[in-house]
Amino acid sequence: MKKLAVAALSAACIISAAAFAGCNSGEAAVNYKLSEDGTHYIVAGVTGNLRALTEYDVPSTYCAEEGGQALPVTEIGDDAFMNCTRLAKVTIPDTVTRIGARAFVRCAFTSFTIPESVTVIESKAFFDCSYLEEIIIPHSVKSLGEMAFYSCTSLKSAYVKAEIETLEPYTFYNSVYGQGQNVFYSTSLTKVYLPASLKRIHITALQGNLITDIYFAGTEEQWDELYFYEMVAKKVDGKETDEKEEKRFDKKDVVGTTEIHKNSEF
Repeated sequence: MKKLAVAALSAACIISAAAFAGCNSGEAAVNYKLSEDGTHYIVAGVTGNLRALTEYDVPSTYCAEEGGQALPVTEIGDDAFMNCTRLAKVTIPDTVTRIGARAFVRCAFTSFTIPESVTVIESKAFFDCSYLEEIIIPHSVKSLGEMAFYSCTSLKSAYVKAEIETLEPYTFYNSVYGQGQNVFYSTSLTKVYLPASLKRIHITALQGNLITDIYFAGTEEQWDELYFYEMVAKKVDGKETDEKEEKRFDKKDVVGTTEIHKNSEF
């Protein structure tokens, strides 16, 4: 490719070291906040020495005080683990449905399991996770934000099983800036697996990688209908306006010599 990606809960809980194993690591503490409607908890962020947090298991339920009501943890909030640069292992329970914007920016894990309960992955969720080697985005995901895996320079393969129609701008974009702002493209990401539901791919979604193989779950006809695009300023009487319109690209001009495998199961 060219260089261009409840169950019923107990009424009360008892706070104990076992219930919140990993909640504190050295001088770091993971904090929670109650949702506005009071039905669930959100992982709100890490305080203290962020580098002290090296692994963490998000609990499926949480209560704020001893004897309080246990409620499900359903969201990894915006910026929750941002800049925890030594966080190498995270376990997410199947109660979580949303991974917030910038939730895991610059974390250190080499692998990460997104549970089938997750339906939304917001923009920049895994931005600059430079050690991440493989990712599987499950069928349950209905919304995958822009730049979700931007600059994950060690990523070798990405399995997009999500039932989405658009691969948003810079989803798997990779580049490394050298002296003088020269751009050196990453070649780690060579294989991408795309769902049959996909209708269009932004021209930057896979940019900066040398993709050798695209595995597409759909048919030959579905592949023929899929296209690459970008949004450009709409012109009226030859002059650009503030309104945007879609510009389509011929797939052959984008994928080049990349091998396309249709009807692929993954």
